[in-house]
Amino acid sequence: MATVKCEECQVGRCQAVPLTYMRRLGPHMVVMPNAPAYKCDMCGHVDFDPGFLLAMQTILEKLTKEPQRSDRLPASLTEQPQDWTPARSG
Repeated sequence: MATVKCEECQVGRCQAVPLTYMRRLGPHMVVMPNAPAYKCDMCGHVDFDPGFLLAMQTILEKLTKEPQRSDRLPASLTEQPQDWTPARSG
């Protein structure tokens, strides 16, 4: 298993470990267990895998976008004529 020098403390070695990723999304909390991360064996500094963070950013952006309503009816079909009155059954 390859390790890299810790950018935070410059002493320890960062090793790949699965950690829980948590992020607030409005009133909700996104929790992703076993996310790929690198943790320093000396200072404990954590960096999540850049590819994982990019994928999470893409997913969260899609979740927070205003949904596109392609199922709306054209205005001509939803407007009622001015002289329209409901038919009485009976």
